[in-house]
Amino acid sequence: MPTLLEWLVQKYPNAKRQTLREMVGQRRVSINGKPAKSLKEMVGESDKVTVGKRPQRLRASIEPLKIVHEDEDVLVVVKPPGLLTSTVVRERRATAIGIVRDYLADREPRARAGVVHRLDRDAAGLLVFSKNNAAHQSLKRQFFQHTVLREYLAVVHGKVSPAKGRIESNLVELKDGSVRDTHAPGKGQKAVTEYEAVQQGPKHAVVRVRLQTGRKHQIRAHFAQRKNPVVGDSMYEGPQPPGTILLLAAVKLGFDHPRSGERVTFEIPPPVEIEKALAETSAAE
Repeated sequence: MPTLLEWLVQKYPNAKRQTLREMVGQRRVSINGKPAKSLKEMVGESDKVTVGKRPQRLRASIEPLKIVHEDEDVLVVVKPPGLLTSTVVRERRATAIGIVRDYLADREPRARAGVVHRLDRDAAGLLVFSKNNAAHQSLKRQFFQHTVLREYLAVVHGKVSPAKGRIESNLVELKDGSVRDTHAPGKGQKAVTEYEAVQQGPKHAVVRVRLQTGRKHQIRAHFAQRKNPVVGDSMYEGPQPPGTILLLAAVKLGFDHPRSGERVTFEIPPPVEIEKALAETSAAE
């Protein structure tokens, strides 16, 4: 009387032993209607052995990211607040780049997802990832040359005065991870932020911001130094109640497509929390 292993080897002569073990482990092999427990089980002449189909592997999900555009070179997504864009190798928390790499590994094994720019963990909005080295180099060059359009909406405390302007300073990162302006010679990185108040209410203002440089926490640090911190900012405004959302979102992103050279622009509606602030300040005017 043969063992189940011998029976399976005879039926699948080209299969590896490990594959046969996995078939049993996945409960795909049944003897007389009952899943086999071991390859050592005996199979008699009257026994009926059946082998089920290979279970379909669940494909990696892109959630909680949302795809805005995808082609052979780039992937443009919307990142929710609370998700890191990327981090160090040993970091165990989920990151947008980790999700993108898992997603592409299932669909385009040859694709090599690359981080081109970042959004603060607590900010939401548009991100572009490269899918090959040529696209990565093209996009990185555009960001370095400041030709990429990056537009944000932010809700800030107080009245913004002047209502339209440019904030320029040197920013330096402190040990606690925050960023501050510095006047020390040779210190910090130049940061340039252009803004315009879209609506102003008695307590808050909604501002549209364009980045000319892309420093860490640039928008948050610049408006905090003007005494107009972004609403919900625990680092620059102070401790916030649990569940508070930073009211800052990247809503428009434009760049030259790495393959065609054509200018492409993507725009999303502001998050509901910013929409609510727009409605409230509009009603107060």
